[in-house]
Amino acid sequence: MDAVETYRAHNMWHNRMQGEETDLSSHVIRSQAIAEGRIWAKTRQVDHIVRNADGSVESVTEFGEHAEV
Repeated sequence: MDAVETYRAHNMWHNRMQGEETDLSSHVIRSQAIAEGRIWAKTRQVDHIVRNADGSVESVTEFGEHAEV
């Protein structure tokens, strides 16, 4: 599944494509990272996964082809 992940690492919040090492963006404030992650996911038409600081999944928003419009 292709998805944008918003996750915490190194005292910051980041967005990346799931399974990739390179970040799309990095943020100090969690809400800014989530908002940016949604934009990346909508643009790429993939899901947006938001993870808690411990790595557990908080939410998944579907923006991919299977998402309802």
